[in-house]
Parts: sequence; C-alpha cells; structure tokens
Amino acid sequence: MRTTKRIALLTTAAALAALIGCAPCSDYKQLVAERDGSILSLQSEIAAREATIAEGRQLAAGLREQIAQLEAEKAVLVEQNGEVVTVALTDELAFSGVNLGIGDKMKTTLAAIKDACDKYPGWDIHVEGGTDDNGVPGDYREIWPSSWELAAARASAVARYMTNELGMEATRFAVVSYGPFRPVGDNTTAEGRARNNAVRLTLHKPERLWLRNQ
Repeated sequence: MRTTKRIALLTTAAALAALIGCAPCSDYKQLVAERDGSILSLQSEIAAREATIAEGRQLAAGLREQIAQLEAEKAVLVEQNGEVVTVALTDELAFSGVNLGIGDKMKTTLAAIKDACDKYPGWDIHVEGGTDDNGVPGDYREIWPSSWELAAARASAVARYMTNELGMEATRFAVVSYGPFRPVGDNTTAEGRARNNAVRLTLHKPERLWLRNQ
C-alpha cells in the first residue's frame, strides 16, 4: 500500500509541474525521467516481493503436506509471515535438559522438511535455538557457560544433521542462538518449557531478507 501511494505521489508531482510551468523544459524532462525511473524501480520491487510471497506460500504448503504425512502436525508448526516461512519443532521434538541427541521422530521430521526445501534451493535456512529459563546445570557449565551456548549447540545439532546426514547444502544454513530471551511458551509449565527448549527453522531468500532490513 505504501509503495502504491509513493508511485501516485510521484506521478502527481510530475503532472503538477507540467501544469503550472514552474520549470524549464529541460528540468521538466529530467523530472519525468527521474519519476519514470523511480516508478520502474518500485514496480520491480513490488513484483519481486509478490513473487517471493507466492513462492513462500507454495513452500509452506509443501512443508505442511510433508508433515501431515508423518501425522506430526501437533509437533511441528509451519507459518508464513510475508516473505519468511518458519518451522517450529516443538513439544515431542523438543530437546530435554542438556541432551543434544537427534531422536528418531526428529530425524523423520527433518527428512520431511528437507524433501520440501529441496524444491526451493534459492531459500536459505536459519536454524534458531532456544532454552527455558532454568539456566545450564552446574556440572555442564564448563561446556556451556550460559544458555546462549546451549541454545547454539541445539541449533547446531539440527543444522549439522541436515547437512551431514541428509546431504543439504551447508551454504544455505546459519545457526542462531536466542538462549532464554525469546520464549514461545510459558516457563511456569512443563509444556511451555518443552516449547522453549526447541529449535525453529526460518526460511527466506537471502536477498529478500537483506532488503527487509533496510
């Protein structure tokens, strides 16, 4: 909507300049050229964004279809927010304590996610790790001084499995740690803690994510 308004304002400004004759002919031609260039750039940006959103919609649908075949819809949440698709591995797929093992259910789920993502090689994958607010047990603090390191290890375990065992291209991946600071569940309940001790995959086109942050 904002982009459409900007195009309209640029067009109106050029039309007013022509009507009131406030600039020499050469200045007017330059204004028109700049306006046309801005309009083309904005139209190109709109088209690219709409194409990415449409592709993301297809990717999300493919992920949901793969997950449904496993009957794991309650353990995996797939969402699309504009140009980004997220896959949350929650509940029964959550990590427990300091355990970093990839269990059989998670292996099957990650394989299904891989199959869907293989159809969209232009999309990168950020693997984001989180924890509950319990902190790292004292016996393990030499390995993980804080929840930051533990969450990073969880995300790394998933990324490593998807690249080493499932053969996905490592250049598509990044590992992100949120520690306990972006909880998605209630830390006062066992279910909430399980959701926080989990991993989320954020799928995006690298150039589109860069543009979103500008």
